[in-house]
Amino acid sequence: MRRPLYRYLAHGSTKAALIPFYDLCGPQGTRSERKQKEGTAKRGRRPDRLLSTDDAILIGVSVADVRERIIAGITCFYKSGTSRMKAWRDTKTKYFNAGYVQQGSITVPIEPAPHQAPSYRQFNCVIDELDLDLAITKRNVDTSTWNLRMRGVMGTSRQHIFGPCARFEIDATLMDIYLVSVFNRAWIIGRPVLYVVVDVFSGMVVGFYLGLEGPSWEGARLALFNAFTDKVAFCRDFGVEITQEMWPCHHLPRYLLGDNGELCGLAADDLPGTLGIWPQNAAVQRGDWKPNVEQQFRLTNLEQVHFLPGAINAREREVKKRGYAMDACLTLPELTSMLIRRFIRFNDSNYNEGRLPEAMLGENLTDATPLSVWNWGLSNMTGNANMRSRHEVWTNLLPKATASIRATGLYFERRHYTNARLEREERFARARVKGRYDYVEIRHLPYAPAKIWIRNEEAGEWEACHLVDREVQYQIARTEEVWDRIKLLKAASERKADDVRPRNAQFSAECEAIVANAQEEASAARKGMTKSAVLSGIKANRAFEKSGQRIDRAREEISSRQAREAPRKPANVIPIANGRRTADPLDDIWSVES
Repeated sequence: MRRPLYRYLAHGSTKAALIPFYDLCGPQGTRSERKQKEGTAKRGRRPDRLLSTDDAILIGVSVADVRERIIAGITCFYKSGTSRMKAWRDTKTKYFNAGYVQQGSITVPIEPAPHQAPSYRQFNCVIDELDLDLAITKRNVDTSTWNLRMRGVMGTSRQHIFGPCARFEIDATLMDIYLVSVFNRAWIIGRPVLYVVVDVFSGMVVGFYLGLEGPSWEGARLALFNAFTDKVAFCRDFGVEITQEMWPCHHLPRYLLGDNGELCGLAADDLPGTLGIWPQNAAVQRGDWKPNVEQQFRLTNLEQVHFLPGAINAREREVKKRGYAMDACLTLPELTSMLIRRFIRFNDSNYNEGRLPEAMLGENLTDATPLSVWNWGLSNMTGNANMRSRHEVWTNLLPKATASIRATGLYFERRHYTNARLEREERFARARVKGRYDYVEIRHLPYAPAKIWIRNEEAGEWEACHLVDREVQYQIARTEEVWDRIKLLKAASERKADDVRPRNAQFSAECEAIVANAQEEASAARKGMTKSAVLSGIKANRAFEKSGQRIDRAREEISSRQAREAPRKPANVIPIANGRRTADPLDDIWSVES
């Protein structure tokens, strides 16, 4: 009792006085002073190989004695893409070998015994000591990988964001699923490209685009057009009925952050002047600068795409036997309809308390879903967000093209369109009468080919043109699919031509032989006849040939009728012979007037 009582009284008579002196525990000296010195015995427990012997030589090497050689092996062999196990084995072979053996022209090192080289655990301990300040880790990875996956994360993408529509993030990815054509589900069209636009402040998915157009400005502006326009009509085109309150996103942002690709061209440079949007670009291979849109790609794959037929890693062990594409069955419109439902569900149900602004919490509002934060932010923080007329958005974002006015309709991308104004002005009839085409500027949506838009100069707006009735089968096929169908049909036509080419050559040779034989017989028949003699009897010859054809047809008809009639049992009738021959009804046909 004396020591605890003395400590209690000497250190203030408090409970804390009884805490052990941990600062005095452990070995004496600094870390460098406590480091094992060269020539000392190996530290740690005895290895298992000494269980059957007491030979001190087999205890193994001390790290202090071979530290320089281990560091040399780490420097030489432990690099990016090399495992620690392989680096340890190469280090033993080069720096701890028991000599060399000459086998022909090859010098082979002799592997050391276990007690003559450091163990794998000793090798790892030296690496951990050297990598205490992550010097080895930084040496083995490139700068972009370090910044993207390993650096400390102190900030947030919402810094300096004043509310909804302050900044949108846009990016594209190649989806992990194979699709089929709307024309024929046996035609696999490959993997589609998905563009997503996300509001940074609320995490709201404000628009997307799914198509076959590769990552480019063409695909980016279609996603932006979807983000800046009303969603009710867009969802209705894909069979999803929603209200304006379910997806109230048709606003333009102040800043648009991309990945140093689509927003670097001349087309994006016009956005500040035309729509009041200032494009920004993240550094190369820095997806952490736009985490909101990158997270959408991950969630889309994990929650939906990977469970669909044709997905790349669905039932991986089973599908690898025959290939992912063999399970493909969905078309672009079907997958688009599924993504619409997925993004609406995310906006309405994904709860993240990190999105809640302090002012929103002060009003005792705790609904941290993207839809609620978006609506509250528009009403209380952003105020009058950037909104433009449909004409401005369509003029500056929809893909521009030229269509020709023909007699069959307004022709564009292998399709024909019409509308009431063009028919009323007789534009198609004028093209047929004049024999030449007129050309007009149009706007179109590759994912909605049922309509295109032409400029009405009098009304100052874009008006829709719909497909003609005879081409209604193209209303759900995108432009890329139409061209794919044309290529497939052309390839099938070429294969068919190859198959019938020998037979057609045979038919042509036979026809040429018939013509040559006929020419030879006609020359022999007309030998010695004058031109007037050959041409004088055309009318009589025609009549005789016609009569002969009629007789042949009549005889064929009588023969076929007799073959169809079943033989009847003869009646018990006594024939009366009058000694006269019955006249053949065909005899009078042979009397032809000359």
